[in-house]
Amino acid sequence: MPIEKTIFRCYANLFSTSKFLQLLVENDYSYVLAKYRKYGVEDSSIHTLGEFYRYAYRKLLKEYRNEYVYKNSIINKLLLAKYSLNTTTILNEFKIGRSIADLVLLNGTSKVFEIKTELDNLYRLESQIADYKKVFEHIYVVTHADLVEKLSKEIDDKVGIITLTDKGALHTIREAQKDIAHLDSSVIIRSLRKQEYTNVLQSYFGEIPQTTPVKYFSICKERFHEIPVCALHDLVVIELKKRSIKEKDLFKSDTIVPPEFKYLFWNLDFKAEYYDRFESVLNIQLESI
Repeated sequence: MPIEKTIFRCYANLFSTSKFLQLLVENDYSYVLAKYRKYGVEDSSIHTLGEFYRYAYRKLLKEYRNEYVYKNSIINKLLLAKYSLNTTTILNEFKIGRSIADLVLLNGTSKVFEIKTELDNLYRLESQIADYKKVFEHIYVVTHADLVEKLSKEIDDKVGIITLTDKGALHTIREAQKDIAHLDSSVIIRSLRKQEYTNVLQSYFGEIPQTTPVKYFSICKERFHEIPVCALHDLVVIELKKRSIKEKDLFKSDTIVPPEFKYLFWNLDFKAEYYDRFESVLNIQLESI
C-alpha cells in the first residue's frame, strides 16, 4: 500500500469512535502519539494534540474524504448552520429493513442522507433507497461531483442529490421530493424501540394493547396498520426526535467542541464532564506526552 494512503488511513482512525474514546475517556494518548511520531507533519507550527487533530482533518477533507468527513459536514452545515437543535435532531446509523441509513434528520418532516464517498461504490444503493422510502419522506444521496451525472440518470428522480465540494461545503444539485407512496407500517414498527411504538399507539388511540408479552408486538403491529400512514409518519417523527443528545448547549459551542469534532460528540452523546475536560485534552503538548 502506498505510504501516503497509509497515512490518510491513520488520520481517519484518529476520528474513529474507538480511538476517540481511548483518548477522551481512557486518557490514553498512545495511538495519537505513535502516529504523530511515525509520520510527523508538514507544518512546523503543530505542537498540541488539538493542532495535530485539526491538521489531520484538513488532510482528510482535501485528500481522503471518508464517511466521517461527510457526516461531520452534515452535522456542521445542516444541523447547526441551517436548523435549530431545539426543533431538529439527527439519528446515526438508523436501521430500516435490511439497510442502515447513514443519517436521518428529523424536524417537521424526515430526511434520510445516504453517503457515497469517493471511497465507496454504488453497490446496494437501489435497495437502500427502496428501504428508506418505507419509513421516511425525503431521501438524499450525499456524494462527490464525479458521481452526479451517473446518479442523476440512474436513481429515482424523487431522490435528492447533494455534493460535498472541494472546499467542504454542501451543494444541493437536486432537491428531494416528498414521497409517501411507499410508507409501510410493518417496516416502520420494526425500526422503532418498544417504548417508541408503544407511545405512538398511546398518542393515536389513547390506550395501549392489553395482551400477553408474547403477543404484544404482533398486536401492536396490527394496530399500527390501522393508523393512516401520514399520521403514523408524523407520530413516529415526534417519537424519534426524543433521541437527541443531552448537552445541547455545550455541543453547539465551537469553543468547547471545535467543528472538526462535532460528529463524534453528537454520536457519542457525552456527559458534561467530558465536554469540560476536552479543551485541556486539546491543549496537551505532543512533546510532553
